[in-house]
Amino acid sequence: MRNPFGSAWGPKTELTPRMIEMFRVLVVVAFVIAAIPALAEDDQKVWTGEASASISNQTGTTSSFSGTADAKATRTWEKDEATARLTATYGTAKQKGEDEETNQDYQALFGEWKHRFSERLFSAVLTEVSRDSTQDRRLRFRFDVGPGYRVWVGDDAAKSHFDVSAGIGYRHEIYDGNSGAAGKDTDVDQFADAVIGFEYKKLLFDEKVEWTHTGSAAMPLNSISAYILRTEGIVGIPLTAAWSFRLSAMVEYTNEVPDRTFRTRTNTTVGLGYKF
Repeated sequence: MRNPFGSAWGPKTELTPRMIEMFRVLVVVAFVIAAIPALAEDDQKVWTGEASASISNQTGTTSSFSGTADAKATRTWEKDEATARLTATYGTAKQKGEDEETNQDYQALFGEWKHRFSERLFSAVLTEVSRDSTQDRRLRFRFDVGPGYRVWVGDDAAKSHFDVSAGIGYRHEIYDGNSGAAGKDTDVDQFADAVIGFEYKKLLFDEKVEWTHTGSAAMPLNSISAYILRTEGIVGIPLTAAWSFRLSAMVEYTNEVPDRTFRTRTNTTVGLGYKF
């Protein structure tokens, strides 16, 4: 894909719809990161949050740029917990003598609501609204609901536990061109998913390192081959009470995508995180 800004940077360069769309996404990301500290000042002290960002730039025979922003806010009640997470990644690469290409252009908003019936048993509702131009995916909307069980819990339940969940879900996807599904000419697909997932959190090395590992699978009951597998690992090393070094790696496999795109999407980031 060509750089959305085009190859000319002169005064005649005009804003394209793609440029406007990207600017809007960046504004939303900046707004969320700026708003989370205000949410944390709730009088009841029930808001917690974290934000992280990383940027890499390389020049030479191959020039590349990559930036990632991630923001998360959580509010807890006696038996309920609500979480919202916004993540965005944008990157370009250019070989000497060739046009610049966009190799990362992904934005997603995740939401989760948990209600605890007991110390172990809970129900969860999860939502996702995302897009990824490198996969020609204009929209993915997911809504999953089902029960969960806390298999293991440590001394600090918020930072040391192992949860498993299962349920059913609805998924709506819009691709540019053919969706990749056999026998379909439309770029719109709808799925009824059977979903499973897990979340593992653990404090390591005398509680100096925070490890989080999540995973999920969505298997459409109406089109089994259109499944999605996703896993993410996050390592946080506190530097101060608020700041931490953050390393994350995410892998998502979508079995049915347009012919000219890759099934596997990966994203690895190294940066700083801030908690409040």
